[in-house]
Amino acid sequence: MSDALPLDVILGPHQAARLVRQLAANFVRQDQLHPDVALRLACERASDGDPLLLAAPGQVWSVQPDVDPDGDVPARRLAIHARLAAPPRVLVSDADDPDSEIDELLITGLDVYRLDTWQPIEALLEGGSQ
Repeated sequence: MSDALPLDVILGPHQAARLVRQLAANFVRQDQLHPDVALRLACERASDGDPLLLAAPGQVWSVQPDVDPDGDVPARRLAIHARLAAPPRVLVSDADDPDSEIDELLITGLDVYRLDTWQPIEALLEGGSQ
């Protein structure tokens, strides 16, 4: 995930900082991590573009530059419509085809993608996607 776009480019610096603080708070609450460790982990995973941490409705993910877009990927760009749990998965469609069907994809399937856009992010910031 080295080709991840910085969250402050995608969201703006204030929203990105707010998101990382919220993610760190979730680690403290859910995983009982020390706040300093939680913040470091949230920063590292968010800057790596970790789909398990970031995947949420309103996002568009694009195939990473080093991945063959004609290979075994559902589409060059995926729009996320919903996030589901147990196991972690997302409902996605082809972002470039408004008539495409919505399919279910394990979040690990986003490992060959990178987050490109995110509108709106309120659901994650309010805890709606975790």
